[in-house]
Amino acid sequence: MSRHHLRTVRGTSTLLVVMGYDRPLNEFFLQLWDDAPSTEAEEPAYSSLDEPEADWRDIATVVRRLEELDVPVPRSMIDAVVADGVRRAGNRIVEHAPDGRATELSA
Repeated sequence: MSRHHLRTVRGTSTLLVVMGYDRPLNEFFLQLWDDAPSTEAEEPAYSSLDEPEADWRDIATVVRRLEELDVPVPRSMIDAVVADGVRRAGNRIVEHAPDGRATELSA
């Protein structure tokens, strides 16, 4: 499974966006976590696992959910997740910045 992380702002709240490619399931996933320093949430504010009827094999589903939830992510992050799906990448962790910079933490 690849995991791509981004800390971003939606309105006045900070969010941790986690998305990637799940190789065993051959589909993409998306999670949004409240990123308040005092909050230790055990459950994400949003998870694609809660929508099993959606087509998570299509990156357009991820993009559509991000747009519907008004969560900005750099296009380079979407492109990196798509590339993971094409390569069927696993065990990859990448930290993204809002300006599009990316740092590979594990490969």
